[in-house]
Amino acid sequence: MSSTNTRLKPAPQPDGAPDSAPPPAERTGTREVTATGTGTGARESTATRLTSPVGLAHAEATSTLIAPLEAGELPNVAAIRGLRLDQILLLTTGVLVVLIVGLLASLSVASTQSQFEETARRSTERIQLQARELGQTVGQTLALTSATNLRDNNYAFLEEVAGSIVKTNPNILRVQIFDPEGTKMADSEEKGAQEAASGETHERVAERRMVSAFYRGQPVSEIQEPIDYGSSSGKGLVVISYSLGELQRQLEILEKDKRATVRANTLRMLALGLGFVVVAGVLVAYQSRRITRPLGMLTNKVMQLASGNLGARAGTARGAGREVVTLGVVFNHMAERIKVLLDDVRAKAQLEREVSLARTVQETLLPGRDAVQVGALRIAGLVVTADACGGDWWFRAGLDEQRVVIGIGDVTGHGLSTALVATSATSGFASAMTLREPSQVNAQMLITALNVTLANVGRGEHQMSSALAVIDVTNGLIDYAAGAHPSPLVFNKHSGQVASLPARGPLLGAAVTSQFTSRQAQLRPGDVVVWYTDGLTEARDGAGKLYGTQRLAAAVQAHAHLSAEALRDALLADARAYSAGQPQRDDITVVVAEFSPVA
Repeated sequence: MSSTNTRLKPAPQPDGAPDSAPPPAERTGTREVTATGTGTGARESTATRLTSPVGLAHAEATSTLIAPLEAGELPNVAAIRGLRLDQILLLTTGVLVVLIVGLLASLSVASTQSQFEETARRSTERIQLQARELGQTVGQTLALTSATNLRDNNYAFLEEVAGSIVKTNPNILRVQIFDPEGTKMADSEEKGAQEAASGETHERVAERRMVSAFYRGQPVSEIQEPIDYGSSSGKGLVVISYSLGELQRQLEILEKDKRATVRANTLRMLALGLGFVVVAGVLVAYQSRRITRPLGMLTNKVMQLASGNLGARAGTARGAGREVVTLGVVFNHMAERIKVLLDDVRAKAQLEREVSLARTVQETLLPGRDAVQVGALRIAGLVVTADACGGDWWFRAGLDEQRVVIGIGDVTGHGLSTALVATSATSGFASAMTLREPSQVNAQMLITALNVTLANVGRGEHQMSSALAVIDVTNGLIDYAAGAHPSPLVFNKHSGQVASLPARGPLLGAAVTSQFTSRQAQLRPGDVVVWYTDGLTEARDGAGKLYGTQRLAAAVQAHAHLSAEALRDALLADARAYSAGQPQRDDITVVVAEFSPVA
């Protein structure tokens, strides 16, 4: 930068005005930017500090250090308690087999018992039916035979008939004949047995029926058949005791067979269940190993990846199931994506370091936020970038004791490349003033030199709009030139009129041979000149409507009573309020020059 810059001094603050340092709400302090592991301090620029007061977005520069995790940071998988997957599979399969076999055994036992009970029931019914039929046949025959003998009191014959019936049929154990009063008239038992039982009393009803009873300690069925022999006292009764011993023996045999069958079935099911458990255990152990082994290998690869080995990849798990194979494929894809993302993070960190360095250089070349007073001219400007590095720039410098040079520019595009071009333009602007004698410097020469510099630096890939002015602070004579840049507004505080300083010219940097012309005008006392870039007038509200030049002129009129720096901040605040909630699309630069000569 030219030594003539020292002629510009910060303007004194009016009484009651705050100190030149930004208030606490506007400062972010000094921060350390980590580069290659070594901290280097870098103080924020004026543009950065203004992000808070004007409320416009500004990208913070960050740096990222990528390093593998330390071994102590890895999870202690050995401390994880619980059954392994193969143990769970084996235990679950064993319990399932035992339950199935137990259920089958229970069903077999229940089926066997049901079959034997049905057989016993049928045998009982068959024997009871046989006893009923035989007893009724014998009883009816004996009743017919006994009727006549009872009328004739021939009891000896009845005794003989009863004995012969018992002897000829082994299932009939006893035959008894009673008169209507219940007196026993005949009995197949021997006399000694009859005398032993003579004290017994029986209450019998003379009707046909069959009842259960016991004879000599064994169960019998007593078939009763009435005898009608014409007695006035009523009917007699024949009682035949039919033995159920055969039925008892058959039931005992069935019970033994049932127990033997249940025991055999139980042993068979136990052997079958044990075989199933062994076979299932072998199959589960084999299959679980096929599944858990790839999972264990995959877990090992995950731990390697977590420890920082980005080259860890899982192999193909054959026979482990589609889900395990899919898990391995997804892990490999995830590992590859992590590697790509980390590479991107490293590249981004490197780019951020480069952007931070470029921004530091750019901020060093840009004027500060504080206003300066040069004679009757008070100058204040500010660049608010949309990205970490901006393509806007502005410049002020004292040319000699009477003249001041003010420049503003907007490089097309965003990002690091535009910032470098803008920095080169600022440097070229300062160098152009030192190549000639101050008396030979004018707006046409400066913008022509700036065009040549940009054309050589950008090689036709970058263009820039720019406006330059050389102002005589003693008489207000202004020599200005522009290349495709918005015309600055001129507002006079005394008359309230708004005008502009139009100047035509092509974009800078398109060609070395581009031609530019300059124009002259006279500033009046109380004139306020506002230079700006199109980022201000192209700010949009929620409906997409542009801020526009008319609103800018109205804002200048409304706040023209303020100082140059206060007017600058008011214009930026108005644009911020207009586009509230909308992202900043472009860099915004506002430069205010107030010509107020002493009367």
